[in-house]
Amino acid sequence: MKIGITGVTSLLGCHLAKTLTDMGHEVHGIARSKKSSLEPLLHNSLFKFFPGDITKFEDLEHPLKDVDYVFHLASISSERKATEEPLGCFKVNVLGTVNVLEMTRRAKLKKIIFSSSGAVYKSSDHARETDPTPPNGYYGFTKWNAENMIEMYKNKFSLSYTILRFSRLYGPFMERNPVFDMAYGIIHNNSVKLYDSPGSLYDFLFVDDAANALVASLNKSWDNEIVNISSGTGLKISELFNIFKQVSGKPEVPLEIMKHNDQIDILSNKKALSLGWKPRVDIHDGVRKTYTWFLQEPV
Repeated sequence: MKIGITGVTSLLGCHLAKTLTDMGHEVHGIARSKKSSLEPLLHNSLFKFFPGDITKFEDLEHPLKDVDYVFHLASISSERKATEEPLGCFKVNVLGTVNVLEMTRRAKLKKIIFSSSGAVYKSSDHARETDPTPPNGYYGFTKWNAENMIEMYKNKFSLSYTILRFSRLYGPFMERNPVFDMAYGIIHNNSVKLYDSPGSLYDFLFVDDAANALVASLNKSWDNEIVNISSGTGLKISELFNIFKQVSGKPEVPLEIMKHNDQIDILSNKKALSLGWKPRVDIHDGVRKTYTWFLQEPV
């Protein structure tokens, strides 16, 4: 198969591209520019990189016109960036999605698979797919709008989709979230500046498990479904820090806490489990793999 990926340089995009090429599929990857995350793919004959901006429809025509499926992963995925640049966030997350949808329709692709977020829920306390939306946050609101555009294209043009709402992803090539803050701080500063309250309960998912969920969603049983992709369990930020101290062999790492507002951010994964997917990398193995990567890479 030929498969398109928008946002191919992202944490999830680069891992998905490697997974698909390892399976023998040809991948057309789209991003504004190349990043180091693509280095393992650039000499792979099954991978083709296309510089492009999803807010410009013409940038999508060549890379997507002859693929079978498209994974739409490109987005502004930070609440901070979304709040600082609301117009830019709307252009990328909503207008960009409409452009990908229109290209999917015109090229008669088999399906669009959209990377959404648990941020679309009003409450992320063990949220299920049927729980209320939209949220209060601007980033989540743009993703919710994008989901609604996908549903509109399904109703008006019979376009098939799968929407995956991911929990907090981590792994090699990541650029943010508490896992990044801990790995980067321990390795570069021998201390950690933490922007999340230690008592917060978060749902972390290793990127390989997320990529496997995207591959699983190519199956027709996932057609026109919205599915949470998560570990399904919460881990306190303080517990995550303890795991990092064990993995790094540094039991006395200084910690500077920048925020004291405990939150719960956990998604139910029961629907995904019923469709045959399940997470396979536990948090200890995932942290170990991520920390090892950070040790080897000049981040």
